[in-house]
Amino acid sequence: MTRIGILRLNETPQFRDKIACIIGASMGVDIFFFRPRDVDFENRTIRGLFFDEDAWHQSMYEFPDVIYNHLPLSDADKELFNLLATEIPFTTHRIGNKNVVLRQLAQEGTFQDVLIPMHRVKKGKTIFPLIEKYGKVVFKPANGKQGQRIYTIEPEGEQYRFSHLLESTVCSTGELITRIEEETKRNPMIVQPFIASQTIHGHSYCMRIHVAKGANGQWKLVKYFPFVSNNHQESVSHLSHGAFSTTRMDIFMKQNYPDQHEAISRRIVDFARRFPVYFESFYDYPLDALGIDVGISADGKIYLYEVNSLPGTRYVEFQAEYLAVQYCQYLATHGRPGVHGLDRGWMKERIEA
Repeated sequence: MTRIGILRLNETPQFRDKIACIIGASMGVDIFFFRPRDVDFENRTIRGLFFDEDAWHQSMYEFPDVIYNHLPLSDADKELFNLLATEIPFTTHRIGNKNVVLRQLAQEGTFQDVLIPMHRVKKGKTIFPLIEKYGKVVFKPANGKQGQRIYTIEPEGEQYRFSHLLESTVCSTGELITRIEEETKRNPMIVQPFIASQTIHGHSYCMRIHVAKGANGQWKLVKYFPFVSNNHQESVSHLSHGAFSTTRMDIFMKQNYPDQHEAISRRIVDFARRFPVYFESFYDYPLDALGIDVGISADGKIYLYEVNSLPGTRYVEFQAEYLAVQYCQYLATHGRPGVHGLDRGWMKERIEA
């Protein structure tokens, strides 16, 4: 029987962990939950929790065949992860600075039609030619997380409107340079032309395409669904900003693209089929799941906003965990510990943009 260890950084199991255990039991797989501090390397045992009869119970386990993991945060966590990875395959690894890979994609050209031009900004004054070229632009971290610090900038007479969520200020040229350079001191930042992706009611939205590996290590489309801003004044939509969602894609697409909803849906499904394999090819270690955020213009064209590892499963818990358990089974027999650049996958959190 395959044994899967769910390695999490939170103190207690989450709902998705419960689902994974239930699915595992139905597939004849032994699954348990544990935290970094539960590992005893000296005795090669793990104090874990298993789910049975609607409750979690504690037990001692030998090392599992595969580890279904979160990503480490502290140096101590990373050290533990690397020790375990020398002998056990792990599922999940960082994708580092996604924009470096997107630059490589742009140079290669296969998905050129969905890529938004991207420019690295190091000094405040370099943003003005880009504003002149594109009009409204998005200014964001090169390695963003949960939609944090995403701004829009657009000219307003002789000044510039600098916006974040519902906060908006008008800046002089000098004030904008100061704001830009304050942000670039914190993290590498990029600028892209603003692509309007809106509902018929004027609310901005992005389409999340959730893909994951399942049986035989093959990529599968879990689901695609929109994050719609609650306020029509927001230019950028993200769940962490309070956006709402729906999984009734048939209704959403028919309402917002009545004349081309079927063609756009086919375009999304085709993109979800082709892109993950290609994106993964730029890494020397395997990926297990991606949250791909795209915008859809009024004419139905898809634009790639960003790619995220460890995507949230709030609306797709069962589908995502079913594939995750299948992928764990695959890794248990085909995964090779200590290879595929696992240290890079966790330790190389940011690479130069």
